[in-house]
Amino acid sequence: MRADLRSVVRIAIVAPIVALLASQVFALDDIGLPIHPNAIPSSIVRKSGKGEGTQWLRVNFRAKAPYDQVVRFYRQKTGRNVQISTLDSGKLLNTLILFAKSPEDQINVNISSKAGKNVTEVEISRNLGGL
Repeated sequence: MRADLRSVVRIAIVAPIVALLASQVFALDDIGLPIHPNAIPSSIVRKSGKGEGTQWLRVNFRAKAPYDQVVRFYRQKTGRNVQISTLDSGKLLNTLILFAKSPEDQINVNISSKAGKNVTEVEISRNLGGL
């Protein structure tokens, strides 16, 4: 009976600590937008860093989806308060979506593809200032 009580006390102490550490790791790795559902898993690359009072996160991947579909997906996910820049050179299509949750939390979505291809490249970067 005494051993059971110690196990319960240990679990009661350790479980909240593990949950807290796990939530901090998730928060540091949160890019702020979902990865496209048709992303090619082997192409997903995550990077992060800190410097000069900011923390940045970046996810690059390729999606097996037409360019227009990927642009539409991220326009829906970012909402209305965005700046959008589009370039169509005839050979290369590119859209940059600038999205700010706050002045200290900015997200850029860079979407590009060669014209007529069904694979689209995406880079989502997030800059968290004031850390």
